[in-house]
Amino acid sequence: MTYTIGADQVAGIACLGITHPHTSGRVKAIQRRKDARMIGAWDSSPLLKPFVEALGLEVRSKEDILADPDVHAVLVHSKSDKMADLAIEALEAGKAVLVEKPAGRSAADAQRIVKAVERTGGLVQVGYCWRFAPSVDAMQEALQSGRLGKVLQVRAHGGCSHDEAGTSHMTQPGDIGGAVFVIGCHLVDRVLLHFGMPKSVNARITKFPNFRGDESREDAAGAVLNYEDKVVVLDFMSWDVLPWTESWDITAYGTEGIMSSRSLPASYKIYDSGKGKHAEGWTEWQETSFPEIWATKKTEYSPELAEIGNPIYFDRESNAFFNALRNGTASAVSATQAYNISRVIEALFASSKQAGGEVFID
Repeated sequence: MTYTIGADQVAGIACLGITHPHTSGRVKAIQRRKDARMIGAWDSSPLLKPFVEALGLEVRSKEDILADPDVHAVLVHSKSDKMADLAIEALEAGKAVLVEKPAGRSAADAQRIVKAVERTGGLVQVGYCWRFAPSVDAMQEALQSGRLGKVLQVRAHGGCSHDEAGTSHMTQPGDIGGAVFVIGCHLVDRVLLHFGMPKSVNARITKFPNFRGDESREDAAGAVLNYEDKVVVLDFMSWDVLPWTESWDITAYGTEGIMSSRSLPASYKIYDSGKGKHAEGWTEWQETSFPEIWATKKTEYSPELAEIGNPIYFDRESNAFFNALRNGTASAVSATQAYNISRVIEALFASSKQAGGEVFID
């Protein structure tokens, strides 16, 4: 069982793994909170020393962190091959876990975490931070309220920017795939959040000859996610020219309305037919023009990928995590969600190997 955190108790948080480029952003989010404090970090990587020096943390052993009763939760931000092992060790030691997405190399890794949650009764939240945009909530509300009528078709687009598709972070041995997996999982997360699991998929995931070398895995992908009552068309491009996720968009086409929603910067556009309580026409909303950019600069402790500059999504994500930690509410992004995302992505790659043949998801 996880430790009980009192209403007035300051929660102790430590890092297990620091090599993911989101680590500094999440640590800084904790450090901005008055109800939590960072009390150490562990990693076997030589990047640990410059990381703790830059963030003002103490180097500790993994065993010390897991045995410390003042550590109530851990941030698991290792390479993908260690995410599941570290998350499970932490759960078995009674710690709550915020593990970076995709929570392992494969659906099997994510399933191991699911089973550990069931076995320990612990808390795991997976780091799908982009879903904490008001535009995502607005789309979920519009869909659940029936504002759009019967949604029959959905288009979803995502991409990988900053040439990250060619980095080692996107080509870890044993991962399901490259950018389509490591970044594209954000897009699948949103599709499953809004529409649930598809019954089957048809996909083509392509690496074009004579375009890039062996440093990257995929260049573009297109897929159809088949549901009993709708079709979701998903596509992804590994070499997005835009610096944030401005090109990312999910558009739902319903019999009484149409809605497009973008996460970063957060915005949406909705058309109402006028047959319900909303007047006929278009409504547009945008949260911010992003005075602080998402990915800022490479650092000594994040030498390959730029660390995160804009704090808003990590702050919202930590609010959800601490709400579950203190109040016992359900995880905002459960291990089961991560497992289902990886199952869908594995099905996409399996379909592509069959030249787009239909692959059913159990």
